[in-house]
Amino acid sequence: MKRKLVALMLGLGLVYPLAAKAEVKDALLQKLVDKGTLSAEEAEQIESKKVELPAALKGLSIGGTAYIDYSFGQTGGAAKSNYNRFTLQRAYLNIKDDITPWLKVRITPDIKTSSTATGDYTIRMKYLYADFLTQDLGPLTNNDVRVGLGHTPFLDFEDSLNGYRMQGAMFQDRRGLITSSDQGVSVLGNLGGKLASEQVAEVGNSNYAGRYGTYHIGVYNGGGYGSTSENNQNKSVEGRLTVRPLPDMLPGLQLTYFGVSGKGNANESATGKAQTWTNNTGFLGYQYKYLTASAEYYSGKGSFGGDTSSAKNKNGYSFFGKFAAPMYDKIALFARYDSLDPNRDAANDRINTAIGGVSYRIYGENYLLAAYEKTHDQTKSQDDKKGQLVLQIAF
Repeated sequence: MKRKLVALMLGLGLVYPLAAKAEVKDALLQKLVDKGTLSAEEAEQIESKKVELPAALKGLSIGGTAYIDYSFGQTGGAAKSNYNRFTLQRAYLNIKDDITPWLKVRITPDIKTSSTATGDYTIRMKYLYADFLTQDLGPLTNNDVRVGLGHTPFLDFEDSLNGYRMQGAMFQDRRGLITSSDQGVSVLGNLGGKLASEQVAEVGNSNYAGRYGTYHIGVYNGGGYGSTSENNQNKSVEGRLTVRPLPDMLPGLQLTYFGVSGKGNANESATGKAQTWTNNTGFLGYQYKYLTASAEYYSGKGSFGGDTSSAKNKNGYSFFGKFAAPMYDKIALFARYDSLDPNRDAANDRINTAIGGVSYRIYGENYLLAAYEKTHDQTKSQDDKKGQLVLQIAF
């Protein structure tokens, strides 16, 4: 009996340290153990070798995006000219830090070509803001109060659906009607929580994944991030409401209204008064992992810059489509058509742009793109034509 008791005690003495040793604290490693991918002992060995980050680096992430462009073609008009050049279109360095669970910050310097003739570059600030994450308010969920130089409501949303910012600016940005970031305060969030992970995979886009849509409204200086100063006392109010009407049947379908009410960033003492700036935009978008399509209609007056030449009633529209082969979705075909009437009171001044091309996704968000673009301005005798190769680098 004594021998059996001693053997039992020795056995427990050996088993208990092994069981204690195999205890896994990391949730991800425990999941791998539960799935049988790792043994408990292997998971414990991995966990014991983890290096603890210094407190200052916890929550910190650094990434970047750059567009390296080769373009050739001609600039139309009376002084027609040809070009053939390599250009670093843009380069962003994104620095983000989660200071607390409810306070996050982002800083993004932006390097752009200031002169294609001389190869000069300009460094400016694109984003510098703090996010204060707040509690849900009924159907308004994942709410965020953004303070500083942050996104304006529409362009980042459109960019995330289009996916080809490396080819060129979106329709209204290209025509100088709106800008992508500005100094001010805004509130943004989701409607009714978020899409399930399976729905996000079906849509093929994890951005702006509110189950019933998203919203973003803010008060801004109005001059945009490229402005050197605030030239008047006016502030612009900008807002976007996006509704996802059929989240279970068609999670990729979204209906959007975007509006602006304010004054352009002109010096009132020089012009007598700031130019009125209004914008009413309707946007219909659909996304599936192999297909993206959108239609946009704009009507408004003036622009964020506030120059007198833009103080006209305008309207325009834009269509975009992209298709990726299901059997090899790294390759996609895309096309876009923009049309703007910059002055509805004048005739024969419409500007039409057609773009078409193909892209190859190298890895992640790294792309190689080939495109052809043609712009017909009715006030010019010659069209603008451009062939283009772009490498997008993202890390």
